[in-house]
Amino acid sequence: MGTRTLTSTDVERLVDWEGLLSALERVHRELATGRAVQPAPVPLRDPSAAAADSPAVVPMLSFAPDLGLFAVKVLADAPRNRELGRPAQRSTVSLYAADTGECLAMVDGRALTRIRTAAATAMATRALARPDSRTVALLGSGALAIEHAAALHRAFELDEIRVWSRSADRARSATDGLRALGIPAVAAASAANAVREADIVCTLTPSLSPILSAGMLAPGVHVNAVGSPPRRAYSELEPGVFARAAVVAVDSRQVAWADSGNVRNAVASGALAETDIVEIGEVLEGLVPGRTSPEHTTIFNSVGIGLQDLAAADHILRRAAAAGAGTMVTIRE
Repeated sequence: MGTRTLTSTDVERLVDWEGLLSALERVHRELATGRAVQPAPVPLRDPSAAAADSPAVVPMLSFAPDLGLFAVKVLADAPRNRELGRPAQRSTVSLYAADTGECLAMVDGRALTRIRTAAATAMATRALARPDSRTVALLGSGALAIEHAAALHRAFELDEIRVWSRSADRARSATDGLRALGIPAVAAASAANAVREADIVCTLTPSLSPILSAGMLAPGVHVNAVGSPPRRAYSELEPGVFARAAVVAVDSRQVAWADSGNVRNAVASGALAETDIVEIGEVLEGLVPGRTSPEHTTIFNSVGIGLQDLAAADHILRRAAAAGAGTMVTIRE
């Protein structure tokens, strides 16, 4: 049997939204109950490069025994690429049969990462936000923001999605594209205007310094902090946002503590106790409470984990195999 190789175009064409959400929920529940393995990644960097934006290679490993699969994602994170008009991140996900070690699939990570990230946000938002949420603020206007707008539009009956960017032109371009898809988007003049009275707020920028403070938020808001790369120097939320939250959920405690500047800064400032952090799988599994009052602030802080890539790659592979999609190659005779 060969290895099925799948491009980002294949991923975009094959994904089934509810199927992907179910796959992600399954692995998060398995992680919460000790039936999956998710180690913190160890970035590889030039020992002489001390700058916060120096390139790194991040191997992301995951193992889901109940699915009989393990996965390896190799992420090249090069923030300086943005200055050259190139992608800041490139990645490939390889999926393996746990019992035989056979490489089942090689998947380009560009679309897979973007789509699984937005799907994980939608999953967490369904679990933590008020079910009657009608207004979303997106701080950021890139491809990840567009994907989040589409994901949350599927998950909630929304009246308005407000998009803010440091570039007003990019915010307008993003909202024009979303409206063309039938999504009720408007450009916001400032981050504060976007967030004001919003039910759901998503931060989707690779910002070195916080762009969201507690004073900007309405009671009962749910915040998704998603944009920061897996680097401790990057942070989108001021610690005060965490201080007012009734629930702070992450995709993995171990990974969040290793890689999230948001979480580490909040704990270091005293705004958040490390013991108060829960995993979203624990909420989904009913092991810890989620939102218990419409007035509570809730947070989902995500830097992404390998189990999400495993679940997404498995979902796409199953659909590709049924459709005969992708290219079969033999990498071991």
